[in-house]
Amino acid sequence: MTNLTRSRKDISPAFFKTIVESVPEAIIIAAPDGTIAYFNPASERLLEYTQDEVIGRNITMLVPPQPDRRADVMKWLERWAHEPDETQSRFLDLIAQSKSGRQMPVDVRVTEREIEGERRYFITVRDNTARRREQASFKEAHLKASRILQIAEDGIVSADAAQNITFFNLKAEQMFGYRAEDVLGRPLSMLLPERYRHRHAKEVEAFGTGKQASRKMNERGAVVGLRKNGEEFPMEVAITKVTVGGAITFTAHARDVTRRKHQEDLLKESERRFRAIFDHAFEAMGLLSPDGTVLEINRAGRLMTEGSSQLVGLPLWDLPWAGSDLAPDDSARQRLKNAIADAARGDVVRYTADLYRAEGDVRKIDISLTPVKDELGQVVYIVPEGRDVT
Repeated sequence: MTNLTRSRKDISPAFFKTIVESVPEAIIIAAPDGTIAYFNPASERLLEYTQDEVIGRNITMLVPPQPDRRADVMKWLERWAHEPDETQSRFLDLIAQSKSGRQMPVDVRVTEREIEGERRYFITVRDNTARRREQASFKEAHLKASRILQIAEDGIVSADAAQNITFFNLKAEQMFGYRAEDVLGRPLSMLLPERYRHRHAKEVEAFGTGKQASRKMNERGAVVGLRKNGEEFPMEVAITKVTVGGAITFTAHARDVTRRKHQEDLLKESERRFRAIFDHAFEAMGLLSPDGTVLEINRAGRLMTEGSSQLVGLPLWDLPWAGSDLAPDDSARQRLKNAIADAARGDVVRYTADLYRAEGDVRKIDISLTPVKDELGQVVYIVPEGRDVT
């Protein structure tokens, strides 16, 4: 304790003066009426005045009134100097003016102390031009991003670490039937049916602690949304996470797929009906590519072959038709090949061919080849049909 006391006594006023004059932050000491009593070297560099030019003058020369502000600088300094809670940030955002007339945004902090029985304001000044510029850029970028997200075609919903909603764009309002102000701060689970909420919360929590930055929620099963009116609807959802300042934000891009799901169901039903007709038709039927390769062949068509299981992928004229080895020549095969070429050019072809049977009889087969065209008129498929007309 004695050594500590001795050390404090050994510190001279010059020691403290050296510290104040060496710090990079501008320090100004002024009387309560604003008269400048001290001006450190950092203040000289920042404001371009020498000590001799400002000592004894009023501090308002450094912070002149602004046309768009009615604030009295001295009243602000006095108010904040008397702020009892010293732990609170008391930086004022003011505009300072240097000797050359250059104006700059500055952070000003003030505290009141007594020196030899006289009240004095200790004022620190920081140039925050760069920070102002960064804030303006960030604000502009945030505004642009917010506007883009607001008009996005997907419903966009953001939530914090507690899974409470922090952002809800216009599409999300249309999709779920809520206004943004009705859902902000409320649990994300309100947008899901009750039976899915617990599982969904666990999945989001696991996603937050995992290594993936984004993923599709549908990878683990169907995602179902809940509208304000109680209607449920299918969704496709992709979720991302971003951590800023230690705080995590989840953002979901949701798409209402009700119409697409309905169309898919209709397509599946149409496919089932087609398959029922195609597979159970008495006539031999198939589906060819324009070059004659078999893409599909039904049960009746397979029965006309000699039991080969691999028919898809072969040219139609090369299929092992029953009794084909009994044909007197190769003319039937070549005729079929030419007919397919005609159908590939857009012609409907129909003719009768002989199918030789191992039992010695010959069956008359009515063959038709119908081209299927796309919206541009190009042939994309050929439908072959064979009917026994003996």
